[in-house]
Amino acid sequence: MTVAASTLLIAKAHWRMFQHRARHSLSENRLLTLTVTTFLGVYGIAAYALVSRGLDFVQALPLLGPLLTERLMYLLFFFFLVMLVLSNATITGMSLFRRRDTEWQIALPITPRSLVLWKTIEGMLLASWGLLVLSAPILLALGRLFNAGPAFYLSGAISLVCLVTLAANASTWFLLALVRWARPWWWKPAAVALAALIGVALYRFWSTDPEQATAGDMVANLNEVLKHTEICMHPLLPSVWVTEGLTSAGRGLFERSLFYNLLLIAYALVSFVVTALIATSWFPAAWQRVMTNSAAESAGAAGNLWFHHPDRPSKGIAFWQRLFGLDRPSASIMLKDIRTFLREPVQWGQCAMVFGLLFFYASNLRRLGYDLENPFWIHLISYLNLVVCALALSTLTTRFIFPQFSMEGRRMWILGLSPVPLHRLLGLKLRLSAGVIALLTTALVVISSSSLNLPPQRTLFFSAAIILLSYGLTALALSIGALIPNFREPNPARIVSGFGGTLCLISSFLYILLSVIVLVLPTWWRFKTGTMPPVNIAPNALPDLLALLGVFGLTLLFGALPYTLAKNQTKKLEYLRLL
Repeated sequence: MTVAASTLLIAKAHWRMFQHRARHSLSENRLLTLTVTTFLGVYGIAAYALVSRGLDFVQALPLLGPLLTERLMYLLFFFFLVMLVLSNATITGMSLFRRRDTEWQIALPITPRSLVLWKTIEGMLLASWGLLVLSAPILLALGRLFNAGPAFYLSGAISLVCLVTLAANASTWFLLALVRWARPWWWKPAAVALAALIGVALYRFWSTDPEQATAGDMVANLNEVLKHTEICMHPLLPSVWVTEGLTSAGRGLFERSLFYNLLLIAYALVSFVVTALIATSWFPAAWQRVMTNSAAESAGAAGNLWFHHPDRPSKGIAFWQRLFGLDRPSASIMLKDIRTFLREPVQWGQCAMVFGLLFFYASNLRRLGYDLENPFWIHLISYLNLVVCALALSTLTTRFIFPQFSMEGRRMWILGLSPVPLHRLLGLKLRLSAGVIALLTTALVVISSSSLNLPPQRTLFFSAAIILLSYGLTALALSIGALIPNFREPNPARIVSGFGGTLCLISSFLYILLSVIVLVLPTWWRFKTGTMPPVNIAPNALPDLLALLGVFGLTLLFGALPYTLAKNQTKKLEYLRLL
């Protein structure tokens, strides 16, 4: 059997499974399907309108509009490329090296090329469909800006598909090389190099005074800003080819657009050939190393970490018993969740990156060059900080909290027989996850409020709001994950990509939107009536308390109600029939 035939055979098998799951979901979850479809339609319309207005505003800037629009396109597709490489590497790694079906697929008469090619395509489909949906309104808005015809949209569709293909194959190359040749001692110099890069970035950021920018020399200021984006315009980047093809099609230069489209198609096809060649020589050795667990190499300092020794749990259990007032079985369950999290670099690495960027942003608000003496801008930025924290929180809860119940897998019956019942297990997961998340997000809000020199009353207002949102979003994600579990799927990315994950993301977005509207109403009313006091003077606390009371009601609706339903569901014995 040839490589193409065996890859096509695997694809047909998965296609039939997908059709079966889709028919089952459409017949059993019609309301959910209608909700997801409606939300995607509303999102497309809203995103198109907002992006169109933003592009019109930038394009209308005197002398600078076309230049800034083109540079924004370079930045957009560059970050698309980076996001695709990271997400594909994560999903493909879990699918290729941590899936049980890989064990028996290797035993089948299927070449490593076919297996790696299919896993690459599968990861590309799982990681890229959301980006393609998100980028569709942006592509339509760009076409409207250029007054382009059908050739522009055809060029954009081809370019995006090729960009997704190149990112998926590049992530597979990086993943195979990392698993094949990485050694434990590499992480120390890599960490030192990363720390040095962060130190250089911080030094350059702090050594640059935004007040030194002169309003008169706009050209010099613009060049100073744009020079930091030159990396996104390197001619060897596929994102640059996408941008060049789109701008050429928008300006009527169809020969130039055709050249870049053919260039992208050629490299996308060649990338599959390179993946097949690399898979033949790299994947067997990488798989052998994963299966043997690198015993000789991992017997170093990592083996001395406390969470690698389940035979010494007494100190950890005693600590969590005292901290949360738990009995020994409940403390053991909580300690299991903590160990599982710490043993997953993908989880704590992404969380650390997101919160690290947010902490860096929140602590440097006064260096971003805004007019922070104007009360309007101070209040606007403070509410935008709340929105950013809430949206980042919704992403993390959907990605990590929602699949927690499903990731217990078919071992859930063991927990069902333990001294801790399932409904109590749900409460333990909520207490642990929501407590840690609320602590981190509250620290973010306090830091950003101190950077904006907000009075203590406003700091308490935003802190109370983010605590309510933290518990509400965590309870919502955990409850939906318990109500719509998928115990048969070991890959959390596939679990999140299903109907339950989509419903969780939609519900979280609606919860955040309604909560922010309620919180903004008192400030909006003060500005409208002209009763807004100076920034250093706290306003009347009664409207803010009423707004927090409204958010509390929304938290009961979006958090407590699903949690109650999930708790009652897990109390029933027939819940285990889903295993």
